[in-house]
Amino acid sequence: MQRTRVSAGLYLLLVFASGILVGVVSHRLYVTNTVRATSSVAATPTSDEVRQKYLLEMRSKVGINDTQIAEVNKILDETKRKFDELHASEKPQRDKIQQEQIDAISALLTPTEKVAYDNWRAERARQHAQAQQKRQQQQAKK
Repeated sequence: MQRTRVSAGLYLLLVFASGILVGVVSHRLYVTNTVRATSSVAATPTSDEVRQKYLLEMRSKVGINDTQIAEVNKILDETKRKFDELHASEKPQRDKIQQEQIDAISALLTPTEKVAYDNWRAERARQHAQAQQKRQQQQAKK
């Protein structure tokens, strides 16, 4: 009889200990902070802001003088012009590739799906234009 009481007590202690352990672990999982995306993230700096920071760092960390700053500005202007030309020359190629994608997807669709696909693409284009307009307005405020 004494042995059954001891084993029953041990089982009871084991059940309570496992309950405490499960409770601690589940509480830890419940209380853990989750990652949330917020809109308070700093906006992407404009090219002018990047340039100003670049020039400030060149002045403070490299130690260039005003004459060199003027030359660096000319170099940055020329580099920007070249990148703009490159971007403009690649646009027809990008547009062609995108149109090939649209045509390939359209070829897979039924006539009903094609209408829905065209409507969906038009809606996305409107949303993209609105977002671009909003970005331009925000940059104009700065």
